Amino acid sequence: MKTIRSFLFVPAANERLLQSALAKTSDAIILDLEDGTHPSLRAQARERLADSIARVKASDKIAAVRINGDWLTTVIDLQAAVAPGLDLLVLPKVEHPRDVQIIEQMVAELETRAALPAGHIRFLLQIESAQALPRLHEIAAASTRTMGMMLGSEDYSLDCGSLPTPDALLYPSMAVLTAARAARIQPIGFIASIADLGSVDEFRLVLERARTLGFRGAVIVHPKFLDAVNEAYTPSPQALAQAQRLVAEFEAALERGEGAIKVDGVMVDKPVYRRALDLIAEA
Repeated sequence: MKTIRSFLFVPAANERLLQSALAKTSDAIILDLEDGTHPSLRAQARERLADSIARVKASDKIAAVRINGDWLTTVIDLQAAVAPGLDLLVLPKVEHPRDVQIIEQMVAELETRAALPAGHIRFLLQIESAQALPRLHEIAAASTRTMGMMLGSEDYSLDCGSLPTPDALLYPSMAVLTAARAARIQPIGFIASIADLGSVDEFRLVLERARTLGFRGAVIVHPKFLDAVNEAYTPSPQALAQAQRLVAEFEAALERGEGAIKVDGVMVDKPVYRRALDLIAEA
């Protein structure tokens, strides 16, 4: 699965918000059965889930569903969510690698029963408690279905007795990023409260910091931020051209037997070259 820049949460029982989201610019729509859907509406949301997934796919977006984290509800949610067109499951409140592995086994069985391609459905893991932090590397590598991992800023802060300020979120965010990078999955997120992103211009600064730190992609709840997210994780034509020039000159230098060169007064060696290749791949 290629890098997903933007994910938009939509309550799975809210027809008006789903219809609006289909016309927005997100790469993925997350149909939320968890916090975004009142418990009294979850049965209704599950009944319409297959149709909602089909509509998301028809809008040329990645179709995702966030299930609930308590096991009895997890099973019920999975039975409704594993349907034709589903690309991604968002797993909340993951605290142990076995959480991911148990769900992996259930999804594999449900794929077989529904005659879906084996292994197609991927996982995005949400880390939302202090208990998960010592196991992050194991969690990130627990399943080949996992495509990404993110910090749930609000629940994590609540669990730690802190407010979701940048200071409080810096350590756990970087821990999640490091574990995701080690497992070669997508580190998703930014160091701020998802519930209070400020203005679009203020959020652009948050995204710029996140990209510089190594994050790729963001999950948001309000569509007004989508364009800022997509722009942050789409290399500009200028950056792409510079990367292509750097790659061409460095590869020419390698042919001459040189391991490092200067391009526009800046030293370019293998890590800089590989960073340019990564940017070209993103584009």
